Amino acid sequence: MSALKSSLCSPDFWLRLLYTFVFMLAWQVVEILLALLVVIQIVVRLFTGSANQDAAAWGEGLSVYACQIGRYVTMASEQKPWPFIEWPQPTVVTAEPTPQAAAASEPAEPRA
Repeated sequence: MSALKSSLCSPDFWLRLLYTFVFMLAWQVVEILLALLVVIQIVVRLFTGSANQDAAAWGEGLSVYACQIGRYVTMASEQKPWPFIEWPQPTVVTAEPTPQAAAASEPAEPRA
């Protein structure tokens, strides 16, 4: 009973609860943005044959942000996500190389 009373009287508890609700709303926005990004990538790949690398990098950052939100609201982490820390930077985006990119990356034959 004392733990309940101390939690109810703790400003830290109420602040954490407020942040949790705010980040739960942010989660909903992130879900919508990721769904839109999926549709955009499908359309781009349909017409160009490959995914848009800028959109893929943005999507990766958004996915990592969603993971940070999930860890915070489930209390697996005490670190508040963006805007309290920097936006997650995408790692190297690996995509299927186009035939032109694969040919350009091959080393040139040495000349005699």
